[in-house]
Amino acid sequence: MKKNICLLMSIFFLSSLFFLSYSAMATIRVEPARIILNELTNKQSTGIIEVINNSEEEVELTAILNDWSLDENNELIVYDPGVTEYTLDRLIKFNPKIFTLSPGGKQIVRFTIAKPENNIDLERRGVIFFERDTGMIDEATGSIVKSQIGSVIYFIPQNTTYEFQFLGLRLYNTENNIPQGIVVDIKNIGNAHLRYYPSYKIINNKNELVMENKFEELIILPGYERQFSFYLKDRLESGKYNFILEFEFFNVKEKAEYQIPITIE
Repeated sequence: MKKNICLLMSIFFLSSLFFLSYSAMATIRVEPARIILNELTNKQSTGIIEVINNSEEEVELTAILNDWSLDENNELIVYDPGVTEYTLDRLIKFNPKIFTLSPGGKQIVRFTIAKPENNIDLERRGVIFFERDTGMIDEATGSIVKSQIGSVIYFIPQNTTYEFQFLGLRLYNTENNIPQGIVVDIKNIGNAHLRYYPSYKIINNKNELVMENKFEELIILPGYERQFSFYLKDRLESGKYNFILEFEFFNVKEKAEYQIPITIE
């Protein structure tokens, strides 16, 4: 079931996922915001998270794990631990799990992940929250309001597969002097998340480079089909072109390149 405790938090999803409590945003800091444990050769894997109290108050924090996913709009969905097949529930342990931070204090939290005994090639993921009671009560529900801040964690076994599928490209004409729009359809058919960096070049019928651009990191989860769209840097004049679309990937040496003929009327 989805997590239904009343939480006071803001969530940012950028090139990586960041989870920051609204009330704790300027007071509690967690580093790093993203943890990727890869190529596990031993039975267990360990790491550390640094939690820093920048406030003037003493706070008690508890480390908790949740599952997470993204909806069709790439908005975050948080689940109770153990709900999804890619959960880290029962695999991860924290030391310490509960601790108190004095003003200006810092705590190193160590975690250990045991290698799964089933679905051993499936990437696991979760979010490690550090949670505290705010002392406030939500008037609508009567629930204790909690604030959370944390790190996203990925656990990637050795034999995890990365498979990317390009489904197609559509060009949309625009009015006046606005550059044309492009929509790209892709799918992740592997069993690990992909961080990809798309770029394009446009070549005219004289084999001359007309335009090129490169984009920042994007993410697609296993089994997901997604679109990303953009406007060209400049408006293309009428004619025939070769649209060269290239994808680079984090943690994958191979690149993917596609050449699509396009015509501007």
